[in-house]
Amino acid sequence: MAEEKKSKKSGLFEGLKGEFNKIVWADPKNVSKQTTAVIAVSVVTALIIVVLDAMINNGVEILVNL
Repeated sequence: MAEEKKSKKSGLFEGLKGEFNKIVWADPKNVSKQTTAVIAVSVVTALIIVVLDAMINNGVEILVNL
């Protein structure tokens, strides 16, 4: 029974190693392009939120002061 557990574990690790060998890692150039795109989209989204927040805040102030 101990041999069965040992063979299952070794089979599991062999399968895991085989799966890790199938992974295709992105090249650094591609990663830097994607990182730049994510940062740019994040900054644009943040600016849109700031503008909308300012507009809504001014609108509420106008309504409150009526």
